[in-house]
Amino acid sequence: MRVPPLTTCEKEVILEALKSGKRFDFRGLEEFRGVKLVVGSEIGTAICTIGNTKVIAAVSAQIAEPSSMRPHKGVIIIDVDLSPMANVSNEHDRLGSKGMELIRLLELIIRDSRCIDVESLCIRAGKEIWKVRVDVRILDEDGSLLDCACLAAITALQHFKRPNVTLEPHHTLIYSEYEKAPVPLNIYHMPICTTIGLLDKGQMVVIDPTEKEAACLDGSIVVACNKRREVCALHQSTNLVLSTKQIERCVKLAMSRAEALTAVVSDVIKQDQRERSAFKRPDGFSITTPSLILTSGTAAARQINAPRIQHGREPEEKMLYQPSVIVNENPLSVGSVKQEEVDEDALIAEQLSIIQNSVGGVAVSDPQSSGVSKRKKEKEMVDDLLDGICDSEEEEVKTEILGSSEPMEVVLPVVEQQKDEEDVTSWRKKKKKV
Repeated sequence: MRVPPLTTCEKEVILEALKSGKRFDFRGLEEFRGVKLVVGSEIGTAICTIGNTKVIAAVSAQIAEPSSMRPHKGVIIIDVDLSPMANVSNEHDRLGSKGMELIRLLELIIRDSRCIDVESLCIRAGKEIWKVRVDVRILDEDGSLLDCACLAAITALQHFKRPNVTLEPHHTLIYSEYEKAPVPLNIYHMPICTTIGLLDKGQMVVIDPTEKEAACLDGSIVVACNKRREVCALHQSTNLVLSTKQIERCVKLAMSRAEALTAVVSDVIKQDQRERSAFKRPDGFSITTPSLILTSGTAAARQINAPRIQHGREPEEKMLYQPSVIVNENPLSVGSVKQEEVDEDALIAEQLSIIQNSVGGVAVSDPQSSGVSKRKKEKEMVDDLLDGICDSEEEEVKTEILGSSEPMEVVLPVVEQQKDEEDVTSWRKKKKKV
């Protein structure tokens, strides 16, 4: 899909504003846009934002075989993905001329400038090397695309650490980050790219142009410098013939820009290292998300206020009728024995059994039962006395009869004998009743 070109009216308005030294985003001609740089929670990831242009970069490494021409050097590969999300004119998995130019410029700035020590990526000469891959993905595009991509890639390389290895006679041991600390890359310098627009055949300079401004300009020049004030790369996009003074002016502007951005990158990396050394997991890319998006679909916490209770002195009537403890009783169980009473009886029985065992088998009884037992004992004693009296009288009579030499006949009157028999029978009946 093609993006509709700017109309003639829009071009005229933009050119008139630039010639008068004004821009639609209220910047000067030699003023840069704000830069936001964030490293991710995973090692080797970074997001760079310049105005509305946003690029994410991720670095990875794997072991590979070196080429026969360079057996002692590692390999750095740069890949770019122009997402249709960034620009409608981009096609998925198709770079086009714009994407190919971006890859070549990134390789020129990062790989050909020799900012990374490639020989330190060698594990075994001619057998094993580290192959470092830099994946750059364009998320949004609004001018200065090369500047944003280069800054994201350099930050990701500075943040990346390869696994630690140990060489054995026949194999290589690769350690995780929990076994041995990973090793950072040896980076000599950080090339920072700056895009400068040219107007009126190079007589006017427009720094950090937007997408609409770039469409109205005559051309642009790209200068890559480091903080040592060394020019790492120089690229001109048009066939304009520039004088040495114009090129020197652009290089000076790029050097001042490189010093400022190098300090920003080093501060971000140092802050991340401090957090990781204190065993704190960095926030990562979550801080780039607006708070409105983070809180969407969620409800804010609400405070639940309990009703107010007046702690005053209540009237006596209410105090009489309001129990201190309310027990939920079953209305159907009216008149039934409560569990509390049964528990009390069981406790009393246990205490009695303990007392009996401790005293040595002494019986403990109620006073009523003791009174009944006394009466029974008294009656038994009286019965024993009466039985003893009767037995003694019979023995006396027998002794008198046995003691006489002659047989004697004892004649008792009939009336007295009947009375005695009646008395004995009545006494025996009473005894049985008792």
